[in-house]
Amino acid sequence: MKELFSRRGLPNVISKLENGETVTIVYFGGSNTRSQGYRVMTGEWLQGKYPHAEIRSVNAGIDGTGSDLGCARLDTDVLRHQPDLVFVEFVGNDGGVSESKARIEGIVRQIRKRNPFTDILFVYTLKERDVALFQSGEYQKGAHMQEEVADYYGIPSIHLGVAVSQLVSEGKLIFTSRADQLIPGAVIFTHDSVHPTIPEGHQIYTDTITRSFEKISELRDDQERSEHHLPQNPLVPANPWEYASMLPLDRVALFSEGWSYMTPDDFALVREYNWLFPGLWRAVDPGEAITVQFEGTHIGLFDIGGPDSGRLKVSVDGGESFLIDRFTPYNDHNRNQYVFLPELPNGKHTVRFEIDNEKTDKAAMFEAGGNERSMEHVRQHPAWYDQTVIQLGKLLVVQPPL
Repeated sequence: MKELFSRRGLPNVISKLENGETVTIVYFGGSNTRSQGYRVMTGEWLQGKYPHAEIRSVNAGIDGTGSDLGCARLDTDVLRHQPDLVFVEFVGNDGGVSESKARIEGIVRQIRKRNPFTDILFVYTLKERDVALFQSGEYQKGAHMQEEVADYYGIPSIHLGVAVSQLVSEGKLIFTSRADQLIPGAVIFTHDSVHPTIPEGHQIYTDTITRSFEKISELRDDQERSEHHLPQNPLVPANPWEYASMLPLDRVALFSEGWSYMTPDDFALVREYNWLFPGLWRAVDPGEAITVQFEGTHIGLFDIGGPDSGRLKVSVDGGESFLIDRFTPYNDHNRNQYVFLPELPNGKHTVRFEIDNEKTDKAAMFEAGGNERSMEHVRQHPAWYDQTVIQLGKLLVVQPPL
């Protein structure tokens, strides 16, 4: 299996690196990107290979997030840095959903529209469940979809699972550490089936990326910078995702009286998450609501969930209400999360979010997932879970032209 598809390569960033210029590289993805793994290691390798260049690396990874949120936060987290190269790593968190192709294309088109000289590189991580696919000669479903986008726009891509699965087959690597599978001298790749160990697991990712980078450099014919063509028509017909953005709530929302805007000065949780949000809109009582009027196809919330999270009753254009629970099976601790409502016809909409007076059976949710540790946490801290708190950071919208 091929691990590298070089396509049109990385002509512009390589040219600047070879000329000893200042280069900005943005690493854009989920938890594997945010960690101190391949992102840090590849940055150090590039600086060593091009010692006369000044390399500025930007960490734009957010745990547990996919390409849908990526489309919305691209301007804030990526494009404002004026990158020369953007690593895109979302195949793991997208999980092969059919919408992934449109969203990845939305990311590409936003980057290309902002600067046609910005190079893009797709990297595909893998989970333990993907190893058998690679061993049978197949890539992940999500990677297949992103490869269609890569082909259409000439973007190079690296399948990190090829080397990993080969090492598993050779008995040189244990994907997930288990007491009954220890092999003397074998590398332990993950402890949770998803996140590579640091440095051992991420070193394999890094080695794959760096040898691919060298191959791309060797294949480059034109030593000059070149403009990347942006096709007028998207690959996915009527694709709205290049028009996604992330907005401050107070710019577009009307709040009931029970909402408070919490800042780092007066709320510890905001200090913990001020790398994501300058502040949080917080309400604790059922019946408190926000109303948003917008034009577009999608609307969503980027928020902080935790043991105290409640659920929201949502109505669109005065229609029948439905529930979106802001408590999830992962909320035995505070964590960033987000949700998009189902797609709407492109046009003007009024959406109302109201804190529901009913509470989720949080212990039952943990029990259904077999999470004994979280169930014990509920037993130890029942008051934490007996709340209906909502804490909102940003509004997410997709607004294609009417």
